[in-house]
Amino acid sequence: MDDDKIKILRSRISIPLNTAFSLLKKNNGDVLLCEKEFHDNNIGEICLKTECDYETAKKSYEVSNLDIIKAVERINQKQVTITTGKAKDSKIGFVLWPENANGEFYKTEKRNDVFIPTEDFDIVLEEFKSVYPIRNPWNNLVEDEFDVLGNNFFDNKTCKQIVERISKIQSNDQQVQNFLIELINWLNDKLIYADYIVVYGNL
Repeated sequence: MDDDKIKILRSRISIPLNTAFSLLKKNNGDVLLCEKEFHDNNIGEICLKTECDYETAKKSYEVSNLDIIKAVERINQKQVTITTGKAKDSKIGFVLWPENANGEFYKTEKRNDVFIPTEDFDIVLEEFKSVYPIRNPWNNLVEDEFDVLGNNFFDNKTCKQIVERISKIQSNDQQVQNFLIELINWLNDKLIYADYIVVYGNL
């Protein structure tokens, strides 16, 4: 193996000697192909760790100066949006997140909150309204209606009822169906451990 090529490759990307040797052998001594494979592998690793698509991982990797750890952290801390895609770039809507019995956020690698634009939340609004009146766990007051301008607290059992009602919504619109499935999956994932789901309206 050409020592000069090993030196060139290691000057371009920070890798151990044996890794440089393996890449050059695999790519017939082509330094540029070795470099491309190295970065593609890193992007693939980011995709696996964050469950994101290739383009998202690639963009985060580049913005993070090719640092895998920083790229993963950047993606995991980005707020998730669940939408039909019809309300593009909307900042008005509802933020949902899980809390424990003490009213605390869960400390996890990924952000737990999700944003849903108003136009999309309207699809499931009646399902959330249908469980009222409910008791607010923090002041013990009975609330008669869903608050579109503040916090709404749904305990685990009540939220499972809401999920069941959402699952019965029928639509011929594939975007709506995809939205409903994504929302149900998010809720079910959080309800494995969450004591409450909070729905905050920023209208």
